[in-house]
Amino acid sequence: MGETNGEIVTANLRKQATKGMFWVTVARIATRALSFAATLILARLLVPDDFGLVWVADLAVNAFLLLQEMGLGAALIYRKDRLEEAANTAFFAMVGGSLFLYLVALLTAPYLAAVFSKDPIIIPQIIPILRVLSLTLVISALGRVPQALLAKEMDFKRKIMPGLLGGLIGASVSIALALTGFGVTAIVLGRLCSSVVSAATVWFFVDWRPALSFDLGLAREMLGYAKHILASQVMVFFITNIDDGFVSRLLGTAALGEYGLAYKISNTPATEISRLVSEVMFPTFSKVGDDRERMKRIYLRTTRYVAMLSVPLSLAIIAFAEYFVYAAYGRKWEGAIVPMQLLGAYGMLRSIAVNMGSVFKASGKPKWLLYIATWRLVTMAALLYPATMRWGVVGVSALSAIVAVVDFGISVTLVNRIIGARALDYVKMLGPIFIFSSIATAISRWAAPYLYDLLGKTYFSMPVCGVILAVVYGSLLWITDSDLRETVRTFWHDWLERRRRLAERAGNS
Repeated sequence: MGETNGEIVTANLRKQATKGMFWVTVARIATRALSFAATLILARLLVPDDFGLVWVADLAVNAFLLLQEMGLGAALIYRKDRLEEAANTAFFAMVGGSLFLYLVALLTAPYLAAVFSKDPIIIPQIIPILRVLSLTLVISALGRVPQALLAKEMDFKRKIMPGLLGGLIGASVSIALALTGFGVTAIVLGRLCSSVVSAATVWFFVDWRPALSFDLGLAREMLGYAKHILASQVMVFFITNIDDGFVSRLLGTAALGEYGLAYKISNTPATEISRLVSEVMFPTFSKVGDDRERMKRIYLRTTRYVAMLSVPLSLAIIAFAEYFVYAAYGRKWEGAIVPMQLLGAYGMLRSIAVNMGSVFKASGKPKWLLYIATWRLVTMAALLYPATMRWGVVGVSALSAIVAVVDFGISVTLVNRIIGARALDYVKMLGPIFIFSSIATAISRWAAPYLYDLLGKTYFSMPVCGVILAVVYGSLLWITDSDLRETVRTFWHDWLERRRRLAERAGNS
């Protein structure tokens, strides 16, 4: 009977996770489409130096954003008791901390700008951008706890709406201002609008309201869990931004603009999929608790489906980087091509490894995240200067890819200690995906010059190449993967059932 109950719980969790994944995916696709359109227009209107200015300001603001949450959002999701008191305590801790961080950002803006640039002309341009973007520290803090509570309840349908609406309005503002000649200001004001809308609308989707209470003992207890997550997030921030700092300081903002664009495009599958999966799977793993066998099944299944999406996307980015940059951004961005290809491998491994952090946190081992992040930071810090000085942006990109390979191996080893997976599980899970993705990418890349000659324009031939890749890859998976066929059939039957119920309700009303 106990085994039957366990199977029921697993099935319910799978349904919740699947629904959550669906809604978060919808939000990500819509938001990314808007963001891509805005970036495309801005890249046409602006030059790499302009993007470099904003990315330098982002380095400082994103560092403060990490300290803003203090890991309390994850602690709230992990928590099993005294949830109301914990939510109140976390809310006032985040808002109070954010006000302090905002004041620090205002006062230190000139010094932070000088850290990331040595150009006396560029530094005064960075300072006002940094100060305006720092307002998002206070604004976003107001919505952190409601978002964590929605995630804890796995109510992702409501959780995505504020971010989707904020992204829509922010992208629209950026595009409108860019088209009317506002330049860099278009990016900054678009970000600010997005933050305001997201933080304001989330309150329409939760019943909880903060009470005037703050439990110091409870805060210490939550920080005891959160401190390792916060420390690892700080480390990861430095890992993912130390390269930007070196490029900006040693090579200038134009090089940073090229590197930033290459990183953003090549890591889109990893960034979007990692946010999507981590949002859903950490609450899921937390509900599983100490049942390691159930966690192993969910982990392997989810990682497999993530790889099905991210591996072909990453290989396509590597194969078509040159076509894409010239068609979408123009020849002034050609310095981003090789870095984009190297960082594509980095992004692919990031996406496959996304579930590992959720396993560590849900298993009560967030300190392992800190250990891994410390190793990566030390390695990057030791090798970035010679890589940047000798090979420029290409050297930085290659170093990131190499470190990602080693990091992936370490993370897999540690996850296997928790859930009992074996190397053979990963070979069976990922082998066919890599083989089929490579075949499909090779065929579409081979067809690219012929399609260009036939259609005459890269932006006509590239979508056709994408269709070829998708059809070949999807056909190979469909023919060989019975589990995928069964999953698609289940989704299809569930969708038909939901339509039938909605039709019945409409008829009864």
